[in-house]
Amino acid sequence: MQKPVIGEIWVVAIPIIYYDKNKDINVKIQRRPVLILDDGRGLIVEEDKRNYHVFKLTTQGDPYKRILIKNWKDLGLKYKSYVRIEMPIKIEEAQFESKITEMPAEDLLKYYQELYKILNIKALEKLSKKEPIEL
Repeated sequence: MQKPVIGEIWVVAIPIIYYDKNKDINVKIQRRPVLILDDGRGLIVEEDKRNYHVFKLTTQGDPYKRILIKNWKDLGLKYKSYVRIEMPIKIEEAQFESKITEMPAEDLLKYYQELYKILNIKALEKLSKKEPIEL
């Protein structure tokens, strides 16, 4: 398998933990398309060679921090899709199953810009320096 690269869209296996009717814990595997934001080099959070940071893709539009992939058909996606900017997640390399496509660089930059609008960079800087934060 080729190594996933920033800007690519892949199908990944995400374990979902749930309780059945007998209150037993079960795990179901959900296969979801994701957009790779960070390959462990520390673009989103600290450097972490074991994990990738990705945005899930969804067919559910929501005016709050979901951005339509305008060229979704051209990219080979089956359905009108949105990038879930509000929820980056960590994925291990073993969870990647198959590459779908690569996002154009100008579109990828747009998603990074939206993510950085959500992050309160000044608060994160103060936390890292252990300075008091005014709320």
